[in-house]
Amino acid sequence: MILAGLVLYFFNFFLGRSKNQRIAETWYSAFKGPLLEKFALVGDDGKLENSQPGLMKESENVYLLWCSGRTGCEAVLFELRLLKRQDLVAMVMNLFRPQQDQVHVKVFMNDSDMDSFVMCLAAKKTATRLIREMADISVYCPEKKSAVEKFGLPTNFVLMSEIGEASTTLLDARVCSLINNIPEVIESIHFSDQYSGPKQTEDTAPSKMPEVKKMLIFNFNLPLKNGKSIVEAVEIIRPAIMLTFYCIDRVKRFRLSKEFKSKAEKNRQKVEEAFLKSTHAARAEAAAARREEKRRLEKEKILQDDDPEKQRKWEEKENKRLAKKRMPKMKAIKV
Repeated sequence: MILAGLVLYFFNFFLGRSKNQRIAETWYSAFKGPLLEKFALVGDDGKLENSQPGLMKESENVYLLWCSGRTGCEAVLFELRLLKRQDLVAMVMNLFRPQQDQVHVKVFMNDSDMDSFVMCLAAKKTATRLIREMADISVYCPEKKSAVEKFGLPTNFVLMSEIGEASTTLLDARVCSLINNIPEVIESIHFSDQYSGPKQTEDTAPSKMPEVKKMLIFNFNLPLKNGKSIVEAVEIIRPAIMLTFYCIDRVKRFRLSKEFKSKAEKNRQKVEEAFLKSTHAARAEAAAARREEKRRLEKEKILQDDDPEKQRKWEEKENKRLAKKRMPKMKAIKV
C-alpha cells in the first residue's frame, strides 16, 4: 500500500507539473505578441540582468513575467498562480474547497501619473477578504456598496471607493461592458495610491508609517473548468488582459477635481495623525520598560556589592524617586 501510494503521488506530480507548464506556455505564446507591442522589454524588469528573458518559473504552479518600458508605469508583473496540480493532497482538498487558476497583474505606476484615491471592484467573497486583509482598503474604503444600480454590473460585484468621482470616471461604459461579458473571469480590480500590502498584525506593527506605492492590481480567473481546453480559456481571458492597458492610460489621464483632491489629502493627513497617536503610546511604554530594566540591573549590581554605604544611598535615592512619582502633579497658576 505504501509503494502504491508513492507511485500514485509521483505519477500525479509529473502529470500535474506537465499540465501547469502547458498552461503557462500557452498563455505566454498567446500574449507575447501583444506584450511586445505594448512594452519595450518583455520578460525583464529593466533593473536586473536576465540572461534568458521570458516567462520565469518560480515554483511548479507559479510563473512570473516582468514587462517594462511603457509610459505611465514603471513596470508590470504578470503572475500565473495555477492550481497545485503536482500536489496530490492539494488536489484532494480542492474537491472540497474548489479553487481556480488565476492571473494576477500588478502595475507599478509612476508617482506623477496617478492621483490620490483608493477604489476596488470585486466579487462579494473576495471583497470581504480584501477588507479584512489589505491595509489600504480597510482604512480608506471599508464600506461595500452594490455595483448594480449605478454601473449595471452583475449582482455578485460590490464596490469599495474612497472618492466617488474616481470610481464613476474610471468604471466607464467600456469597462462595465467587458465585465458584463465575462463576469466569471473578473475577480477583483484594485486601484490605490496607498498600497502597502497586507495589514500588519499587532505583533509586527511598524514603528513608522509603512512605505506606500501607487498600484493597479487585477485578479483574473482562468476558466479551465466545464470541459474548456487551455487554448479556449486563454482566449476567454484575452479581453481582461487587454483591459489592463486601457486602465493604465485612463488612470494616467484622470485627475481629481479641486474639491475631491482636498478631501483625499485630508483623509491621508487623518490617517497619519491616527498612526502617530497610536504609536506614541507604544513608544512611551517601550521607553518605560527600558528604564525599568536599567534600574533592575543597577539594583542587582548594588546588591552584589558588599559595601553597605552604597546600598543605603541607592535605597534612599530609590525611595525619593518613588515618593516623587506618587506625588500628584500641581498645575501652574497664572498670576
